[in-house]
Amino acid sequence: VTTTGSDTVSIGGFDQSTPGMGSMYVMFTVLAGAVVLLKERKEWTLQRLATMPISRSQIMAGKIGARFVMGMIQFTVAFITGAVMGANLGDDLFALVLIMMSFTLCTTALALLLANFVDREEQANSIITFVVLVAAPLGGAWWPLEIVPDFMQTLAYLSPVGWAMDGFNELMFYGGTLVDVMPSIIVLTVAGVVLFGIGVMQFSYTD
Repeated sequence: VTTTGSDTVSIGGFDQSTPGMGSMYVMFTVLAGAVVLLKERKEWTLQRLATMPISRSQIMAGKIGARFVMGMIQFTVAFITGAVMGANLGDDLFALVLIMMSFTLCTTALALLLANFVDREEQANSIITFVVLVAAPLGGAWWPLEIVPDFMQTLAYLSPVGWAMDGFNELMFYGGTLVDVMPSIIVLTVAGVVLFGIGVMQFSYTD
């Protein structure tokens, strides 16, 4: 049970863990795309693609697009499982899907950006684990942010998980609509576009 102002909301275990664990494991799956890019660069697959009459943006969009699809599948499985176990998914499924998509987009762009700063698969795996295990609890994936100090609730918005959980909670706990979660969707989408742009410009096709 959590209290916001004069409103008391009952939160079940699956209501919290469905979006929380879903977001965390989507990050693990999608960020692993950085490792795939490293492998393909070392095996000269990317270099061969670069000789084709397509832009770098198209090549990178195709590569991380596969991770985006995997992330969305994982989110879908998590929410279907949560619904079967009794989680309340709210009344606006369209808004729920948009949050899933914007969060997954932001995370795929982060994977591309990460691939610019690592040279070895082991290094990438270590950084991915660190990033996820910091971003998930910081953003409220492991517990409701209402139980942590105010400064932690503010820091939560440094993590994409924080924005995603804010939107999920609004829909699932408070009966919110698309209008209510639009700030989360906009922030995650803009962050994804910016990170993708930086990642494409900085990405090297050679070791």
